[in-house]
Amino acid sequence: MLLKKTLSSQVIDYLLNLMKTGAVKPGEKLPTEKVLTETLGVSRTCIREAMKSLESLDLITVRPKIGAVVKEPSPSAMFRAEHLAPAAHRQQTDMLIEFRRILEVGLASLASQKAEPSDLEAMEKAVDEHEQAIAAQRPAYQCDIDFHMAIATASKNPFAITVLRSILEPLTKQRMQTNLIANAAEDGLRDHRKILAAMKARSAKRVREAMRAHMDTAEHYWNLAKANGTGDHRVG
Repeated sequence: MLLKKTLSSQVIDYLLNLMKTGAVKPGEKLPTEKVLTETLGVSRTCIREAMKSLESLDLITVRPKIGAVVKEPSPSAMFRAEHLAPAAHRQQTDMLIEFRRILEVGLASLASQKAEPSDLEAMEKAVDEHEQAIAAQRPAYQCDIDFHMAIATASKNPFAITVLRSILEPLTKQRMQTNLIANAAEDGLRDHRKILAAMKARSAKRVREAMRAHMDTAEHYWNLAKANGTGDHRVG
């Protein structure tokens, strides 16, 4: 039976081991939810979360009435699974923000020089929807994520885009939690507007400064979420 700490991570590691050792080969099915819950002593919800993560990493395909079928893994998919997914699912969320500082400041700088009109329109759309969500008192975290993905797309760097996509699940969960803190969504929108203005001005320096300030905002509200008990250190 798995310990309750980092359940998702341990389920993922267990399933990855089945694939790496050849116990379950490409084209074959992983054990069913029922078998896994009995073997590992975890809930079906935990199993499903792990399956979603493996599917998002392009290692399995989940088919209705058939189950989870192992795919032939590409080198990039296995890299993401072995190096990025476990770290994310060990819920080292403070490290997630640290990693985002490294990744997203660079992405934003690239985007400021390479963004096409359609990319700027995508960023503008995300900002507008963010504003509308706040006005309607709806969750704004998806608009937040959309803005960052628009910047990644504008960077025209496929490797960086792949890395950002690989951390979307823990990032989304973190944004859901921090958006529960008063003024978090509003301050995030303020930062996004500054980043967008710098993007339109094609100023890499201003974009980097604005994105660094935004990461400071994200860290501030994550710390508040932890202090208030809404931030789960495990995020998942």
